Amino acid sequence: MLTTMLPLTTLSLALLSSTTGVLASAKPPIKVPVTPAHRRSSLLTPRNGEGFIRAPIRAAPGTPQTKLRRRQEDEGLNNQNLGTTYTIDIEIGTPPQTVTLILDTGSPDLWVNPTCETSGQEEYCQSFAQFDYTKSKTIEDTGAADILGYGKGNVTIEYVTDDVTIGSAKVKSQILGIGFESHDIPLGILGLSPSVNPDSQPYPYLLDSMTSQGIISSRAFSLDLRSIDNPSGAIIFGGVDLGKFSGSLAKLPMLDPSDTPSGADRYWIVLSGVGMTYPDGQVEESEEIAVPVFLDSGGTLSRLPATIFQAIGDSFPGSQYDTESGFYIVDCAVADESGSVDFVFGSKKIRVPYGDFIWEVQSGVCVVGVLPTDEEPVFGDSFLRAAYVVYDQDNRNLHLAQAANCGEQIVEIGSGANAVPSSTGKCKDSGPTGTDGGGGLDVTATRAPTKTAAGGGPQVTNSDFGPGPAGTRVSTSGIGLPTGTGGGSGGGSGGGNDDNDSAASGLDVGVTVAVALAGLNMLAVWLL
Repeated sequence: MLTTMLPLTTLSLALLSSTTGVLASAKPPIKVPVTPAHRRSSLLTPRNGEGFIRAPIRAAPGTPQTKLRRRQEDEGLNNQNLGTTYTIDIEIGTPPQTVTLILDTGSPDLWVNPTCETSGQEEYCQSFAQFDYTKSKTIEDTGAADILGYGKGNVTIEYVTDDVTIGSAKVKSQILGIGFESHDIPLGILGLSPSVNPDSQPYPYLLDSMTSQGIISSRAFSLDLRSIDNPSGAIIFGGVDLGKFSGSLAKLPMLDPSDTPSGADRYWIVLSGVGMTYPDGQVEESEEIAVPVFLDSGGTLSRLPATIFQAIGDSFPGSQYDTESGFYIVDCAVADESGSVDFVFGSKKIRVPYGDFIWEVQSGVCVVGVLPTDEEPVFGDSFLRAAYVVYDQDNRNLHLAQAANCGEQIVEIGSGANAVPSSTGKCKDSGPTGTDGGGGLDVTATRAPTKTAAGGGPQVTNSDFGPGPAGTRVSTSGIGLPTGTGGGSGGGSGGGNDDNDSAASGLDVGVTVAVALAGLNMLAVWLL
C-alpha cells in the first residue's frame, strides 16, 4: 500500500527534478480551478427533466437498452466475478473507444490501462479492451504524472485530456490518467468521490465537468447496485429512480473530515446501530452507537470495527471463524435463508439479506462479507447491494433507502439546497416482520468465536478483489497541471491533433516522467 510512501514524497520529487529534468523545464504549473456549484448553476440551460444519464448494471456483456429521450441513454455496467466488482463502460477519445472501468465511490480519479501482468487477475484483466491513446485525435498531454495508491494496489499514470462519453453525453477535454505501471488492480477506475484531501483538489474530476458543462444540474448521482442474483441496478448521474427503493429517502449529512478516523474527505456518515434478523423471525439489536463509516462501491467487502465484525460473524447460522484467512466461513446454503443483517442510520434501517452479505470466494466456499478494521470503517458492495443511495456532493448529504424494484420512474436532481427531491419510493416494503428480541446484540465487547474452523476444512485463498479506498498520491500538494491543459476538440484551448502520429508523440515526455515515477514506485516497495 502506498500509505507508507508519504515520507518519500519530497525525495521522489527531488529525484524527478535531478534525474530527468522534465518537470524542471516544464511550463510554470498552475492549478485548474474548480468552479463552485452555486456559480455553475446560473450557466445551465433548462432541459425539461431530461438532464440525467442512466447507466444500468447487467449480469453479462451485451447491447444495452436505450431510451429515446435525449441524455437518458443507457450505458452498460457489469457485475463481474460473482458480484465482487461493479463496472461501467464509457467511451474515450476521437474516434471513441469503449473501455470498462471499476465504478468507485471511494476514490476521485479517472484512469485507464492497468498492467495485466501485475494485476493479480491477469486473465480477467486481459479480457477487457484497453484504450489506445495513439488513435485518438483529441488527446493532449498535460506533462504531469503521478502515482495513485489505493487500499489495495497502486498505479503510475500520466495525465492527459480527452473527450469522455457516457451515453450520448460528451464530457469535453476531461483530465484522466493513462496507466503505465500498476499492481493488484485488474481494471481502470472511474472515481466519483470528493477530493480525498479536504484542503486541495488538483483538477476538475468527472462529476465536476459533467456539472460545469451543463450535462447535469449539480454534482449528485444515485447508485443501485442490486443483488448478485439480480444484477440489474444502475447509476444515474443527476437523477433518482423512484421505482428502485421502498420508503422514504433519509437525508444523512456527510461528516466533516476532521470528524473521521483518517481525516480524508469521503462519503462518511454515522452508523448508529446494528441488528440481526434471523430466519425464524427473531430480532436482536444493539444499543445505540456512533461509528463513522464511508460508502465505497469499489470495495467488495465491508470493513467494520473488530467488535462489530465479531458480533455479526458469530451470529450467522453455523459460522466458523477461520484463523488463517480472518473470515467467518458459512455454508453457502445460508445465502438462501431469509435472515438479514440490519444497519441503522438514525431513523433509517437498511436490511441486508443473507444472500447479499455472503461472498462465494471460490466454488462451494462462502464467507461472511465483512472483515475487521479500526482505522477506516467502510461499507462496500456487501452492504450497498441492499441500499439505494443518492450521493450529493454539492450539499454534502447522502440519502439512503431500502433497495427494491418495481419499475422505473426517474426524476431529475436539480440544484441548490434541496436539489435532491424529498422522495418516497414507489415500491412496497417486502422486508421481514420479525419479533423484536429486546436488544441483545453486543457490538462493543470483544468476544471469542463460538466455533473455529478445524484444520483441513475449507480454506479461503482469494482476497478482496476491489481496489478499496484511495490512499495517497505522490504529489500530495496537487499535480500542478501546466498551462494549456484542457485542449482537444470542442472549444478547449489548443485544439485537437490532426493525426495519430501527433497524438502519440504528445505523450513522449509524459512517458519519461511516468517511467521515473515507476522506478520510484518500485524503490518504495523495495524499501518496505
